[in-house]
Amino acid sequence: MFDARADVFENVPDQHRPDLSAPSPEPVTTGMSGPSPDGLGAELSLLEPTDVSPQAALRTAGVTALVAAVSFGGGLALGGPWGGVSGVLFSGSIFNIYRAQKWWGSPDPSEKSEAVVSAFFGAIGVVAGGYAGYKAYQTKE
Repeated sequence: MFDARADVFENVPDQHRPDLSAPSPEPVTTGMSGPSPDGLGAELSLLEPTDVSPQAALRTAGVTALVAAVSFGGGLALGGPWGGVSGVLFSGSIFNIYRAQKWWGSPDPSEKSEAVVSAFFGAIGVVAGGYAGYKAYQTKE
């Protein structure tokens, strides 16, 4: 049925074909060198791996999901459903605020834009998490 289909990669050189090319022996780096740009003076390799491979992205997403799950469970145990919502919002805000402060002083417009967007969503998360925490406190009284 599909034997007569055209090869979608027929005009692409072999070294650029994702179905034939071998993975690069060296990891692709983000271009950062030297001290950490986050102002903390430390590289947090779990949150910011040096390569941009799918495995590194999956590891970072796994850490984020784990923190969100623990925050939700802790909030749920302490404050019920509103506490769970508050925990998730605060954990997301922590990641956004970390990313915002990391790139805030960057001269690169794309990094500066990322910092502004992350700061905006971090602030929204703090306000919404505070409201959910307040509602959890109200229901406990």
